[in-house]
Amino acid sequence: MKKFKLYFLCTLVSLIAFTSCQKDNDLINEYSDTEINPTENNNEESGEEAGLTLYRVNGNDIEKIKDYQVKKKYKIFQQDVAKHIAMWEYFSKMIPYEQRARIVEFEVFHGEGELLGYVTPINENDLSKWKMGLAIDAATDIDRIDLKNDFAYTAIHEFGHVLTLNESQVKVGQNNCGEFDTGEGCSIAQSYINKIFELGWEDIYPEFQKIDPDDYDAMDNFYSKYKSRFVTDYAASNPGEDIAEVFTYFVVQDERPTGQTIADKKVQLLYGFPELVQLRKEIRKSPIVRAMKPGAWVNPNQRIKKTTLLYNNNKSYNN
Repeated sequence: MKKFKLYFLCTLVSLIAFTSCQKDNDLINEYSDTEINPTENNNEESGEEAGLTLYRVNGNDIEKIKDYQVKKKYKIFQQDVAKHIAMWEYFSKMIPYEQRARIVEFEVFHGEGELLGYVTPINENDLSKWKMGLAIDAATDIDRIDLKNDFAYTAIHEFGHVLTLNESQVKVGQNNCGEFDTGEGCSIAQSYINKIFELGWEDIYPEFQKIDPDDYDAMDNFYSKYKSRFVTDYAASNPGEDIAEVFTYFVVQDERPTGQTIADKKVQLLYGFPELVQLRKEIRKSPIVRAMKPGAWVNPNQRIKKTTLLYNNNKSYNN
């Protein structure tokens, strides 16, 4: 099962601003009545992450499923339930309810100063239900949401995976895929990720597929060669990360790009989807989200570890 991950640079210091939120359950979550078998976390000592607590999402609220067994040094983070709730409220107030309804589990983990967040399908054969994890060690100064900060960027990026890889965009188990095969399944012809693939990947994908993802020099060279096609170096990791980065830029940038590079055209492409334009407005119009000011944006991915492969076809959650 794929797990989509976002990492820190070890030199990254200041991460997020935050707004705590009111609880609001006016809409009915069509998944809330569905029995979910929680995904497991063996909390292996990989040095990459340490799962702390798993929650079930119920509308705008979260309900604890279980605490994982953790080392002593993580206990203080596991016991900070108020912060767990604040992290969820941060995300749930930023992303409209009806758009995040597919996220049915929420995990708080310690990212060891490296991992920011992830999403993964609950079941690889069902892209309608997802788990999202956010790093508690990244959730500093959480008093208001600021689209310029890395935690907001991370949350939007991870949501972007769910938005672009759910069952309305990708069909699992479809043979003879005539469009881009995401790994989860066959993308629909008019899907967001397939359109991005056609625009900026189709002609270079055979070259990309020959690169060993663990060969960071080769990945760097690939990005350098096609730099004008990507909004960040991170986006060059693969089409799945590209669409998540493009969507994040689409949301956080104050103005529509007017350039003629393929990177600009990818962001411009999303403006052609009325539902995405509306979603962008809903995220940005919230009084608790401080809108970007022209020229104020500092790209957090300039500080994110380069060429870390996030869209990992081989790494399962229970590794």
